[in-house]
Amino acid sequence: MKWNQRRAVALEYLRKIYRYDPETASYTIDVRLPDYSYAFSQWAHPWEEVPEVNPGLVQYLKECSDDIPYEAPLQIVFGIEGPRGQAMERELSISIRKYFRYELFIERRRLRRLWQRALHYMAISVVFLIAGTLLGPETGDHLVRLTLRQGLNVGGWVFMWEAIHQITFQQQNLRRTIADYTRFLDARISFERSEL
Repeated sequence: MKWNQRRAVALEYLRKIYRYDPETASYTIDVRLPDYSYAFSQWAHPWEEVPEVNPGLVQYLKECSDDIPYEAPLQIVFGIEGPRGQAMERELSISIRKYFRYELFIERRRLRRLWQRALHYMAISVVFLIAGTLLGPETGDHLVRLTLRQGLNVGGWVFMWEAIHQITFQQQNLRRTIADYTRFLDARISFERSEL
């Protein structure tokens, strides 16, 4: 079976799990709740202007997002069994967006720090490699000089590898997380009456 055929089969199966809107090419994550209180953290303080989202709800949304193709937009539909209230719906929407906005801020800060660390490692690497080169050729019988030169060369390449590792592997994971959180911020959140 070719890759395109496997992808088509996988997408067809995915559309049985999540509602799919062919006009917008978006997938809908359905969240069924007995009432609004289940969406908020039990540790939320009553004086908070916007209560904190339930961590279980956030985990569920992230897991569903992992299933859905990366390029597809999301919609989140809350099905509420109890009576609906516009104030609670507005609070829940604000709370979800606040959570993902904060997480996006944290991930972007991590990405900046990663780049700073990688540049720092790169600078140390260049200094070590230049210092090793300036110590002269490996010929001669001065053991301390030979050991120092080899140590600087090895250290320089270790720092260079760490910089490359930071930029290539770790950056990719952070960028994926940033894209996921941005997708949640762009998602349309709606509410409907649900019969559980």
